[in-house]
Amino acid sequence: MSKGKIVSVEDGGSLWFIFYKPRGGRPQRVAFDWRRFADFYEGTSGRSFYHDYKFGAGRDIIEDYFKGKTLLVVDDEEGWKVKLEG
Repeated sequence: MSKGKIVSVEDGGSLWFIFYKPRGGRPQRVAFDWRRFADFYEGTSGRSFYHDYKFGAGRDIIEDYFKGKTLLVVDDEEGWKVKLEG
């Protein structure tokens, strides 16, 4: 399990990256296929990814939503799971 504050979110086209910093550790990243990232954003924010993203013009809206939140990454027998804490 890894846990840390989200410091940035990057749109890499077909992949999105969430960068987070575990307490006392080096920055880490989690990569998402854009469809999984859209589902994660909508599930945690209650907002529409497509409405907020605006074909790239709304990247800041999406990054601002995540920045400063605590990310929890759990690796278990079924694979890894990512959650927002709090």
